Amino acid sequence: MKDKTPKSKKLTKIWWSFALFINIILTIQAILTQNIMGCISVTLFGLFIAKYGDPVIFENYNRQKEIKYQAAYKKRKEYEVRKRDN
Repeated sequence: MKDKTPKSKKLTKIWWSFALFINIILTIQAILTQNIMGCISVTLFGLFIAKYGDPVIFENYNRQKEIKYQAAYKKRKEYEVRKRDN
């Protein structure tokens, strides 16, 4: 998502959110009807959404998670250095 306008970002986020919602509905339907091919299809569609839609839908959450991970990694390294020095 390079150089996208705010309106375009919003539309892309709505599209992926709608795709996720449809996937949830289809998953419930495939499980209730015990349709094996339907289950396989929604699983593949879910993987597609996870790969390409997750960075769009959960952009802010992923950024905050990465910041927290980097802070924890830095603290862990500092602890290891202090532990080694003692």
